[in-house]
Amino acid sequence: MENDRAAAPLPLGDRFAEGPLPPHHAGCFGCGHSNPASPRIAFERRGDTVRGTFTLDGRHQGAPGVAHGGIVAAALDEASGSVLMPLRLPAVTVKLDVDFKSPALLQRELVVTSVLTARSGRKLYIDAVLTDGDTVVATARAIFLEVSPEHFVRNGATPGELSSVGA
Repeated sequence: MENDRAAAPLPLGDRFAEGPLPPHHAGCFGCGHSNPASPRIAFERRGDTVRGTFTLDGRHQGAPGVAHGGIVAAALDEASGSVLMPLRLPAVTVKLDVDFKSPALLQRELVVTSVLTARSGRKLYIDAVLTDGDTVVATARAIFLEVSPEHFVRNGATPGELSSVGA
């Protein structure tokens, strides 16, 4: 991440051990195995960082051979939300500021990482970076807002469907 974004990550607690994290839910656009448009980002916890790997294909194309900027932003948003899973914090994105650095090429393994850098009341500040090997593709700074689990139920989730985030 850029120097102006660098901050020590906040601890993610012990509700999820090191290793793979479950998808948010089967139909999730970013990580769900039942969503045909999903790049199926596979996330894992590494200390106080969450890391996801995935490959984009023709479904995600913008200009020939490169990913659409929207899917790049979606991957950064997905990683930002996933860093809250070990804390079991139900939250929603209220701001996502993306800086595009270089094209995201299709058919390449991409890595997205995220860290929780600050918290103020219900606001959660998260930094994320998307890379292709040593190349930074994009960075993001997100603000999430903690919500009650009922927020998701009111909007269509079945109770317990989002247990990975406490909803």
